[in-house]
Amino acid sequence: MQDTPIVQEKRLAREKARLIRRELHKKYCHTASKQLLNFVPDILEKFGRSIVAGFLPIQTEINIIPLLHELVTEQCQLCLPVTPMEPGCLLFRTFSFGQKLELGPYNTKHPNEGSFHVFPDLVLVPLLTFDKNYYRLGYGGGFYDRTISKFRTTEQKAWFVGVAYSGQAVDKVPIASTDEPMDGILTPSGLILR
Repeated sequence: MQDTPIVQEKRLAREKARLIRRELHKKYCHTASKQLLNFVPDILEKFGRSIVAGFLPIQTEINIIPLLHELVTEQCQLCLPVTPMEPGCLLFRTFSFGQKLELGPYNTKHPNEGSFHVFPDLVLVPLLTFDKNYYRLGYGGGFYDRTISKFRTTEQKAWFVGVAYSGQAVDKVPIASTDEPMDGILTPSGLILR
């Protein structure tokens, strides 16, 4: 079966985005994670001391661990996404630093079933690239898009904010009908919400 044009376009965009992010990571990995801390007051002003879903960075994703530590210091509750074995929506379980984690699909780590299931108020979203319309390109599993869609159609609301290096921005991300825009983006340059 031959890929559709959008699938091919996304594959090429992912390859390019991985290379760009790899270079940004080499140059800015240490300074960028510290610069994100400058925007903790903005996060608290907008979202309060809420339940924040973070992520544990893999590959060359921007390191948000210092940001998560600071949010805990500011009395936010943390949770992490749990990726299902089959395509579906992400679940979120409570997380604290030092907690033993399980290895999930795609080499992600998540809290075990003994952790409480929660609904976050703010979801920090990893990505390969993003555009001015708040669309993101991830790894192609669709988990965040399905989760954003689900939260937008239920009473449980959450803000989905991508976290990236500033240089990961592109003019336009290739999108399909199943892709969902995020509610904002956090980079070392600032927090921007739509």
